[in-house]
Amino acid sequence: MRNYPHLIIFFVFLLLFADLRLTAQDTLQNNIRKRPKVGLVMSGGGAKGFAYIGLLRLMHEAGLEVDYIGGSSIGSIVAGLYALGYHPDTMVKIISAQNWDNLLIDKIDRKYIAYDEKEFGDSYIMDFPIRKKKVGLKASLYEGQEINLLLNRFYSPGYKVTDFRDFQTPFLCIGTDLIDGNEVILDSGYLATAIRASMSIPAYFSPTYYDGRYLVDGGVVNNYPVVDVKKMGAEYIIGADVQSAKKKTIEDLNTLTSVLDHIIGFSRKEANVEGYAETDMYIHYESPYSTMEFAKYDSIIAFGEAVAESHREEIEKLADSLNAIEFKPVKEYTTIPLDSVYIDDLVVEGNERTEDKYFENSFGKFKNSWVMLDELEEVIRMAYGSGFFNHLFYELRYENEKTNLVLKVDDESVGFLSIAAHYDDDYSVSIIVGGTFRNILGKGSKVFTDLVVGPNPRFRAMYVKDNGGKPGYGVKLEAYSFGFNDYDKRGEFTNQVQGRITFTNYKMLLFAQSILKNRYTFRIGANFEYFRFKSKIEDINLDSISNFNSYGNLYFAFNTDTRDRSYLATRGIKSELRVEYVMPISSSWVKDLFDNSLIFWFKAEQSFPLIGKKVVLRPGIFAGGTYQKGFPVSSDIPVGYYKRPPAQHWFYLGGQSQSNYLRTIQPFTGVDFLQRYGLYQYSVSLDLQYNFYQKLYLTLMGDFGATSWFLADLFTKERFLVGYGLKASYDSFIGPVEISVMGSNIYHGASFYFAIGFWF
Repeated sequence: MRNYPHLIIFFVFLLLFADLRLTAQDTLQNNIRKRPKVGLVMSGGGAKGFAYIGLLRLMHEAGLEVDYIGGSSIGSIVAGLYALGYHPDTMVKIISAQNWDNLLIDKIDRKYIAYDEKEFGDSYIMDFPIRKKKVGLKASLYEGQEINLLLNRFYSPGYKVTDFRDFQTPFLCIGTDLIDGNEVILDSGYLATAIRASMSIPAYFSPTYYDGRYLVDGGVVNNYPVVDVKKMGAEYIIGADVQSAKKKTIEDLNTLTSVLDHIIGFSRKEANVEGYAETDMYIHYESPYSTMEFAKYDSIIAFGEAVAESHREEIEKLADSLNAIEFKPVKEYTTIPLDSVYIDDLVVEGNERTEDKYFENSFGKFKNSWVMLDELEEVIRMAYGSGFFNHLFYELRYENEKTNLVLKVDDESVGFLSIAAHYDDDYSVSIIVGGTFRNILGKGSKVFTDLVVGPNPRFRAMYVKDNGGKPGYGVKLEAYSFGFNDYDKRGEFTNQVQGRITFTNYKMLLFAQSILKNRYTFRIGANFEYFRFKSKIEDINLDSISNFNSYGNLYFAFNTDTRDRSYLATRGIKSELRVEYVMPISSSWVKDLFDNSLIFWFKAEQSFPLIGKKVVLRPGIFAGGTYQKGFPVSSDIPVGYYKRPPAQHWFYLGGQSQSNYLRTIQPFTGVDFLQRYGLYQYSVSLDLQYNFYQKLYLTLMGDFGATSWFLADLFTKERFLVGYGLKASYDSFIGPVEISVMGSNIYHGASFYFAIGFWF
């Protein structure tokens, strides 16, 4: 019995050992059966990255769920959407809804551009920014203004989350520090801006300021961030790669982006090699498409589906193996963009030259209210269209359970110098040099100037005080001199030149204006004119006013221009309603020739697309008249000399020029430049534009109308004009190249017209 204690100790030891062994076996068994964490990595590669959607679809079908996701450049865009819970089918809808050609070149709809910007800025071939009193070149081709709006829209569901690990699928993307060239892991902050940084192709898009650094495309240093995703916790890596494995030849390097991508590729080789070594399932896309062929998204997506299908067996095996260890259902992928957000306050950052009041006038209405993203984007586009900003980005900053609308502003360069050239058969050859300056005469100020050099010179300068959504004011100076033939009008079909007339005018205008949505402009003002009418015609009345004389003018004008283009438009309207009260203010003998007159006119031209943008119908109308006390309504009234308005305020008909020095000149098919004129005028035009091949157009043109000195004569057979013609156009980078063949009821044959370059 003395050995009992030893036996008891022995049996206790055996029980403890057996229990420890069983515990160790259970632990080992659990480790063996633990499902490994899966990471999905997507490389950059521009438009080629649309191919990833096919892989995501297949993973859904196979029931393969990923635990971490990351990418660079286009890979970050697709991965970010997936991390938020977007379904691949929703991604296809998003991609299909974009106008990629306009999006990638920051082209906003022309209707958002301020009227004064369109008035002076539609004519130039090249712009050169002025910085620090020097003329230079832009640091990048595009700012990514429209890209910022797009990213904000589609990543809006995640705006409250600042730690990207808290998304439905933990996410990261890669940026490159522009200053030191180091890789920057973007796994926290504002998602839309992080992705904007990751996709900022150097020299194509401007760098992104993010968390105190200027960042460019992550693909510069790490285009395949496998190692970074593994550090998040991924144990099994699926790598999707659209980088080209081909060795480039000089024939392949035929675009700016292909050269940039090739050069950048030298810096990321090491990261690629390391990433490939850590990849467990590698899916490579040897794409036949280039990095910038975004408009071919449907073909690229189809290509991606075919590549994914070739990997179906191994993807399904992986899904089955993982689910056999631990079944993990595919998460809900039902995310869609927000349509509205509640804004508590407005914050403006970076506005050095634009006063806070400007933003308050335009965006103040959003404070303490629900804001539709559609409306927010429209107001941002209109503010950007003012020309004051190099870019105007926004973020939704969520802090302390409040959401602030943060406007991140980069004021436009102090100014630009611009140039263009033009020739047409009405004004001959001309070169235009323009200058645009902002905020140099106070915050919110704009100064536009242009000088036309040629046989018909012109100078214009305009100062505008822009107060955002509130009324503003301005001053405009104008000087021009141009000549035109005068024709014998004694017969119905006479087109004999009988002399030459030259107009020279110096004008100063003061006005107040109100702009509605950058599309409609109301102006009321007064101007002073110093005008000379010089003629080689044997007419004593015309010769007597060959010296300069002074005139005053009070006016009201309503203008709109919502055309998508200033030439070869496919939609939109351009119109003007104007009322002027003209007063001669020179010596008494001038008042014997001219008298106070009320002049008014309305003109409009609208473009209606009939078959997409291929076939466009363009009707137009002009109607103008003059009221002057004592002036007869008909030429049948006993003949006498009647005082008239000064000649620069008569109505003129003829020519094909789309931009004229006088606002009362109306083009007319088949009639020579300013061939008919009078105090009353109407015309109706109807053009049918056909874009038959790429940048080539044919336009059928038809006009009818009349001009007359007397109202009652305006509708007589003798005054009636009909014109018709065919115009061929080429949409070149220096402006349209046009040749027209025309006829009318005042000619016995065909006439021709040629023009090249933007109109100004």
